[in-house]
Amino acid sequence: MEVVRLWEEEGVTVPEPYHRHIKIVLAPDKRNVAEITFSHVAIYPHGKTDYHSHDRPELIIVTAGRGKSICDGREIQVEPDMALWAKAGEKHQMINECDEMMKLLTVFTPAYRAEDLLGGILEAARKDS
Repeated sequence: MEVVRLWEEEGVTVPEPYHRHIKIVLAPDKRNVAEITFSHVAIYPHGKTDYHSHDRPELIIVTAGRGKSICDGREIQVEPDMALWAKAGEKHQMINECDEMMKLLTVFTPAYRAEDLLGGILEAARKDS
């Protein structure tokens, strides 16, 4: 059994305008997990992700904070203990509307390589800054 202490993982800080900290915990190139990509995401107060889509589905679990999710133009309020399933091709975004960190757990299947997933996220931040 693989045991990971999320607080010990370094992660990557994404700059404004999509200020968040991402720790990719399991992926083909992170602990040699071929089946999924699992990450922990902390969106800074009043921060957000870019409005984006993937070529595969993404499970998003809100573990802390409050805000909204936009998926294909439809907005819903989100709070802890909610799970969201973004289908392949659906444009989606998470927005932290509170003064605390919003924390998410995400799962992609089939897996992305950590390097490829982070590369796309950082490129979106550079492009939109």
